[in-house]
Amino acid sequence: MNIVYIRHIILLLLFPTLASASMLMQTGFENHEAHTPFTRDLWQEEGFQTASWDQGLKDRTEVEDQVAAQGLHALRVMYPKGEFGPAYTGCQISLLFPSRDEAYASYYLRFSENFSWGTTYYGGKLPGLAGGKNCSGGQNCDGTNGWSARFMWRGGGKLILYLYDMLKPDTYGLDIPLVHQDGSPVVAERGRWYHITERVKMNSSPDKADGEVQAWVDGEEVLFITGRKFTTCDVKIDNFYISTFHGGDDEGWCPTDTCYTFFDGIRVGTTYEDVSYQHCLKPDAGNDQALCAVGSAQLAVDMPAAYRVKWSRDGEFIHEGNRLSADLPGTYIVVADSAQCSQNDTVQLFDRLLVDLKAEDHICASSFVTLQSNLAGDQLSFQWFKDGELLNGETKASLTTKEAGHYRVVVSAENCGESSDTFTLTSGLLAVEDVAGEAGEEMEIKPLLDGIYSWWSETGEHLGIGPSYRTTLPQGEHYIFVKDENGFNGTVGKKGISENAWTRSNFDKEFMQFTVERELTIDSISIYPTKALEATLNIVDEATGAVVFSQTYPGLKGGDEARLPLGVTLPAGAYHLDAQGTTAPLYHSHTDSDIHFPYTIEGLISLTGCNLDWINNKGWYMLFYNWHVSAGNYCAATPVRLSGSAANGMVDERRDGLFAYPNDEILVIEGAYAGQKITVTDVTGKKIVSVQAKGDEPLRISMERWPKGIYLVNGWKVVKR
Repeated sequence: MNIVYIRHIILLLLFPTLASASMLMQTGFENHEAHTPFTRDLWQEEGFQTASWDQGLKDRTEVEDQVAAQGLHALRVMYPKGEFGPAYTGCQISLLFPSRDEAYASYYLRFSENFSWGTTYYGGKLPGLAGGKNCSGGQNCDGTNGWSARFMWRGGGKLILYLYDMLKPDTYGLDIPLVHQDGSPVVAERGRWYHITERVKMNSSPDKADGEVQAWVDGEEVLFITGRKFTTCDVKIDNFYISTFHGGDDEGWCPTDTCYTFFDGIRVGTTYEDVSYQHCLKPDAGNDQALCAVGSAQLAVDMPAAYRVKWSRDGEFIHEGNRLSADLPGTYIVVADSAQCSQNDTVQLFDRLLVDLKAEDHICASSFVTLQSNLAGDQLSFQWFKDGELLNGETKASLTTKEAGHYRVVVSAENCGESSDTFTLTSGLLAVEDVAGEAGEEMEIKPLLDGIYSWWSETGEHLGIGPSYRTTLPQGEHYIFVKDENGFNGTVGKKGISENAWTRSNFDKEFMQFTVERELTIDSISIYPTKALEATLNIVDEATGAVVFSQTYPGLKGGDEARLPLGVTLPAGAYHLDAQGTTAPLYHSHTDSDIHFPYTIEGLISLTGCNLDWINNKGWYMLFYNWHVSAGNYCAATPVRLSGSAANGMVDERRDGLFAYPNDEILVIEGAYAGQKITVTDVTGKKIVSVQAKGDEPLRISMERWPKGIYLVNGWKVVKR
């Protein structure tokens, strides 16, 4: 018995196959070595019955350990640049199970960050349920040679059901778009995991067309069709067809870069509960640690008893349980498995101090930013500097601030020496000075620029609207918040192309007219190239005919949304936007029923239509989609610190010794005493949660389901971004 085989047995003990009576088969790819192909014999070792053939498993699949949706491993499938079809891209294998009239399947799907949807034509196959001889590839499904209900990607990442059954109207499969409940198409983003669930029910007899297909994405139903006819004989649902490749049958379907899909958590069952999307609690292993400071790191997660918790170091499983004592440097991953789904967290143990701040950030989306050193340990000392000056009293592992500047943290420990890193924070918040004085003194607060502003208390009470705000300084340190009443940041126009898209290149006649009501900035718009091209956008002042903006965007890929930054600020007036100079056609919405000119943001901008003279007043939507515009200061409310000193000149510290900060999806509260009541509210004063501290250990509260925004914790401001 060799070493690899011994380790394989250990992994099977740690990750047993958890099958219910109704579960037909499942895998998370946890039981096999990373960086090895997932060949047919490994599928069989996982308990799957397979067909006697496969394509691409040896050369184009690999178990990977970098981006798993669950656990530690996922399956990576490769699509080489310039190739198409199942012989040269992706992989195929049929996973067999006993024939039945109804079945469910699900899997996690992720497209690589560089994923190419195609070259001239855009589409590729994805796994789905099938039966018999898996009718596909342009075959006529005659009721005896099987059927298939795979999924596909189309241009820009649109997901569809690709159905081969007896009722398909054309040679190839029937495209049926997946659609969100709001009517928008399901479009996959590169680099993000999606949970795909499918149900198929056979037609009830050979002469009836009452078969069904249903689909969900991340638990949301996105397709339900009935009236389908799959078979006229005893062919039923008997396999999960892993069939994924680019194309298509010619070079127009090729990926422009070598790219990948990732699959995880494949499950096939007889009930929806077997395969449904499950929300799992995420473990929190805390910050990175330096072993030179702590000697032995005590790692711990707080998970319910229903979760199995397993730890690995540098890819090797080493422990099971909520707590782990570790004295070797490395990358530690903790996996919490509920049997239905799992989540993981990573913590680094270093043999020396190593602090790593982000290089820079811009504060606008939130009122405060928390700088994280990402190191923990009672033996560590922290010093924070801003613009070269020591920030007195800031001795924690993180720093929450509202002020732009150049920051530096120095971390030291007795046996480690010290390590430091720098961080640059720029700000888009309003320019308004903090105020300080004697408690009871009347003060006027006014932003640097004239305008109309909305004023709010730190508990979310609306204090009024005006160019300034007068207040009496309370004792101690408090905040009020101010926001530009006329600030705007959002989108206008049709979100994207539909299935009715045409291709157009007559750009001297095809342009979109719009009216600007007051000064605003057009930040970006979207176009949809038909193939690789160079696009040129021009904005023309309709009153003078002058071109006020022109920019060329080279190297755009076809078959995908191209988001183009403009960043042009326009005064009030009438304009049009054209694409003269673009080197190939763009997609163009045509006769869509949801087009309803004008698209208007009241008092700001109105998209009034196309070149109506040229198209004889038909309301066709032109080439430009999802305009992002902004005006005034649209950043989050700017906090203004009010410092009121008592008669003796001392400022009352009113925060009960607390220190609150976010750590990923966890709110950490330090410094609470046993029995102290901690209340978390949003900026409107609405209570989010109330807890009571039990001792000296930091409180950890999950923020996973909280909306992004500002939260108040007994006077502390915490930002979920």
